[in-house]
Amino acid sequence: MADEPHTSASGARVLRVRLDGRLDGRFDAVIGQLAERYEQLPQRRLVVIGEPGAGKTVLATLLTLGLLGARQPGGRVPVLLPVSTWDPVREPLDDWIVRTLAVPYYSGRQEIPRALLAHGLLLPVLDGLDEIPESARRGAIRGINHAIGGERPVVVTCRAVEYEELIRGGAPTLRQAPVVEVTPVPPRDVIGYLRDVDWPEGGSGWDGVFARLRAEPSGPLAEALSTPLMVTTARLVYQRGGGDPAELLDRERFDCRYAVEDHLTHRVVDATYGSDPGVPEGAPAGEPWGAERARRWLTFLARYLHDHRERDLAWWLVSGRVLPVWAGPVLAFGLGLLLAVGAVVWTAATRGFGQALSSNDVLVPMYIGGAFALISCLIWYAAGTRPPGRLSFSLRGSAGRLRRGFRLGVLLGAAAVVPVTAGICVFRVLTRTPGPGSLQAAAEVSESLMACATLSLVVGVALAAHNWLNAPPSRATQASPMKSYAQDRRSALAGASVGGLVVGAAGLLGLHAGQLAGDLVFRALTDWPGLPGTGDVSDSGALKWRQDNEALGLDSHGWGMPFVLPGVAFALFILMTRAWPRFLLAKVWLAASGQLPWRLFAFLGDARRREIVKQSNSTYQFRHIRLQEALAGEPAYAGGSTSARPGVTGGVRRRLVLSAGAAAVLGGGVALIGRHEDQGEVLYWDPDEVPMTAVVFRPNSDEVVWGAEDGRLWRGHLRWNRSLLGRVRLTASEEDDVIDRGVTGLAFRPDGGVLAVGRRDQLKLWNTHGKSEWRTIGRAGMATSGLAFGDGYLSGYANHGPFHTLLRIDEEGQPKEIDIGGGDPYLVASGWLRGNSLVLVGKDGQVRLHAAPTFAKGPGVPLMGAPQGEDLLNSELVVSPHDDCLHLNALASGLPEHSGLWRPDPRDGKWHKTGHVPSPSSVAFHPRKPFLALSRTFPSEEWYGDGTIELWRTDGTPSHWKSLYGHMSEVHSMSFNSNGTKLASASYDGTVRLWNIGHLP
Repeated sequence: MADEPHTSASGARVLRVRLDGRLDGRFDAVIGQLAERYEQLPQRRLVVIGEPGAGKTVLATLLTLGLLGARQPGGRVPVLLPVSTWDPVREPLDDWIVRTLAVPYYSGRQEIPRALLAHGLLLPVLDGLDEIPESARRGAIRGINHAIGGERPVVVTCRAVEYEELIRGGAPTLRQAPVVEVTPVPPRDVIGYLRDVDWPEGGSGWDGVFARLRAEPSGPLAEALSTPLMVTTARLVYQRGGGDPAELLDRERFDCRYAVEDHLTHRVVDATYGSDPGVPEGAPAGEPWGAERARRWLTFLARYLHDHRERDLAWWLVSGRVLPVWAGPVLAFGLGLLLAVGAVVWTAATRGFGQALSSNDVLVPMYIGGAFALISCLIWYAAGTRPPGRLSFSLRGSAGRLRRGFRLGVLLGAAAVVPVTAGICVFRVLTRTPGPGSLQAAAEVSESLMACATLSLVVGVALAAHNWLNAPPSRATQASPMKSYAQDRRSALAGASVGGLVVGAAGLLGLHAGQLAGDLVFRALTDWPGLPGTGDVSDSGALKWRQDNEALGLDSHGWGMPFVLPGVAFALFILMTRAWPRFLLAKVWLAASGQLPWRLFAFLGDARRREIVKQSNSTYQFRHIRLQEALAGEPAYAGGSTSARPGVTGGVRRRLVLSAGAAAVLGGGVALIGRHEDQGEVLYWDPDEVPMTAVVFRPNSDEVVWGAEDGRLWRGHLRWNRSLLGRVRLTASEEDDVIDRGVTGLAFRPDGGVLAVGRRDQLKLWNTHGKSEWRTIGRAGMATSGLAFGDGYLSGYANHGPFHTLLRIDEEGQPKEIDIGGGDPYLVASGWLRGNSLVLVGKDGQVRLHAAPTFAKGPGVPLMGAPQGEDLLNSELVVSPHDDCLHLNALASGLPEHSGLWRPDPRDGKWHKTGHVPSPSSVAFHPRKPFLALSRTFPSEEWYGDGTIELWRTDGTPSHWKSLYGHMSEVHSMSFNSNGTKLASASYDGTVRLWNIGHLP
């Protein structure tokens, strides 16, 4: 060994020590000697330089092993770190060291390596400074000097030429670090090594090579074989590939050392994977790789590494770089379709394959599959590249892991659930409600908001359990590519299983809880509209739970839809974030396209045994950068540029934006929901959600009677409890037509002594004075809709046919049917004007008056502005009790509905339209003031009425005055009390409501 002083351009003095390349003695003695000499250095800092392939990495490895063997408890731990992945411009050395150690040894957790570094318990051996791009090498030296300060030890290896160029170019020297240069292998050692190799037959050509090495120790051949890399490469080429080494003596082909090196480097793959001349004929063959396919696969890997300016083949980074951009969506939609089909099959199996499935049985799984695909796409692109994990159990620190996992799960759950839920909410608002401004839309928004919150909490609990399994390892694990792959596979499957079990067990409960909470919030903010509308939380909760359970409960779908499907879906979500499934997909893609073998790890392991690649922690590397460059077809880092690492986003700014967005969504939702406050009170709600079809106030009292679609009838008083009056018994022939036997109309005689109850083809009269009794009149085609009393008379009409009913009702309530006759055309509506005149509207659109008691037919008077000429299909007529004002809602063939108010003009004797009002499902005139109440319709497949009641002024041109919110479905019937201070309404949402309207002007 000899010392050679050298002064850098910056004036620093460098002590350069030459090592002649010979380390004598047994292996343990050699590494012990290296460690001992290193410990004698004052600052324990060292720079190792040498030619490419001279053995710098081997020397650094031997030194690391020696220092490990000599380490005492509490001493520094030497770690060999290839620095080719360090970007000194973007990342400080200490952060890179921590990250590099955390991924292979500590499952990506940085706590332990950071603590070791902070306490001075790590001795970094930085191998391959020359493999950092040239433009960043000066920054690397500065970064190392800044990190080590005045006391921390370090070892750095670098090519001699590159290091000397750095020093001559003015780069700072590594502070207080002597430089050791590994000198070339002398010809005598090369000859001694190659002579001891067991060459196949025909290997006598080495004699000429040996003679050239002795005669020309400075010639091209001797220079090429002066490094251990080229010597071992020559051995591989001519021992496994055969051929005559005498070809290396051709001075024209090999006129310089680089020609020899390139020749050997390019032949090493074919030679290594060729048939082994030393294997006897008939011996069993090894792996079926073949030289041609092996070269193609290795070339792909070399170009892959070159394209990403790397030497380490990290398997967990492959998927993010080689998969096409559409791979994630295709996988997501494929899995979503598979889940949807599986759910449909499961439902069919649960109910029995012989039973027909409804449209919802197919649509609901399809919706779920679509939502899964959308969330999977978001997860695929948001998860990015994740290092491999390791399954680790520990009770220590459980609270912190659970807390962090829960917090992350809530945020990720919200990020995934909110877009999907918002899309579903918008779809339902546009297709299953009367519109964005309706009460039903507000209910959808409220339930969606709360479902997002509860489902995010469920995801938080699931990820808390998942994160609990990811405890920081108590010690480092042995690192290898296959081991890290197997560990991540176990960790991914265990984490996905635990998360899936949590979501499967609690997901449906969370959805129910969210919808229930949303329903309660909606009803609390709007004063409890719709069913049940009582203000009792237990009533609303029980009803909502039953509705949700019918939609997604065990009775309709078994265990599949409510529990198994959410659990499997969430387990797949977790798997899509892990390195193992993504790499599996990338491996299938590359193997199917012929770029890599199906058994990639077996191939790389075999390549390592053949000395083509080497293992570096959890990654593979080509045995030397020269081989990687040769296979890639061009030098690595040709441009000298470094890929920019994404900058760290501002955490505070992100939290502010998320908080502001959440506040805006919550505030907007509350504002939308709260604008529809319920202004009524519930008189009755049906636990079975049977639609209420008719309601009427008893004259001069606060008693109310209402009927339901199933034929039941009730009466109630504003100060009494409601009581069941009776229910019609259906005959056997009517059992299959229950709806058609429901209550179609109710009307009280003006004195309140007789109640008329209409059902299809049947009219029942109840005498409320004296002995209460029912009288029934029934015949085919009896008209029982639009029941209205005149003075001693009852009329009705039918929407479904050319029928009209007129009865005389005596004081005892005895009915007698009257036939007005006269050959009137198809009657479509009737009512009573002041003066006890019956007004009839015919199919021809004309009004005819029939005055009691003779009911002589008057002349037909046209309704100006209404359809004329035998084309009215259906009409609904309501007459104002305090003036001769008609409301007619007429449906004409091929024309839109005509809804408006008409009054007679004494000047021409015609009825003139005073104005248009919306087409209603129900209308009632105020008994004393010029107002009417109507509930408008929205003819569509999903909605006929939204339940909103509108009050309109009728004096002059009709004008909207106020809206009343509370019902959640079509209002089928309305009635004012005698003094006009109360309005009763019956709705298909199963409720009867009362409204205080005594404040009308």
